[in-house]
Amino acid sequence: MKAILPLLATSLFLSVVSPAQTCREVVRDSSGRVVQTVETRKSGSGTASITRDASGRVVGTSTSQSSKGGSTSTTYRDASGRVAGSATTNGSSAGSSKTTYLDGSGRVAGSATTRTNGTSGSRTGFRDASGRSAGSQATNGSSGSVTGTSRDTSGRVIGSSTGSGKCPSVPHVPSPPTVVK
Repeated sequence: MKAILPLLATSLFLSVVSPAQTCREVVRDSSGRVVQTVETRKSGSGTASITRDASGRVVGTSTSQSSKGGSTSTTYRDASGRVAGSATTNGSSAGSSKTTYLDGSGRVAGSATTRTNGTSGSRTGFRDASGRSAGSQATNGSSGSVTGTSRDTSGRVIGSSTGSGKCPSVPHVPSPPTVVK
């Protein structure tokens, strides 16, 4: 799972935005240093994201498409355009969703379960490929301003993020918290 984690850092807030608007997320490590930025925009029936490192270099991209059945499929690519992994998110009417991550070879790399807190936030628990806990992530806020906090398995904060622009918290395709080192 660690091999694709940097490429799964598309956004805490991957969502549908209007064509003229872009959501920009700034991701920081536990000491507050910017480690990456993610820009997400509307693309057809889904979204497209570009992830840059602290120096502004593109390190990965992703595209997400939502289906009429309520699932969202995400494809992750590295900086050279090769497929590095994918994710499938299936929602439920009870305000929760399950995401399964695959690596570039199609093997299960991990999973996430997200529970929404009304319209203002969510909490996600991550598991590695063997089912062990791999940390958590919480988001708060609504369209226009969203904040996120990532924690390791012991509850220690390992990173944070802030999103600006049209960044509603659902539909939610969570990125694993261990992308922030």
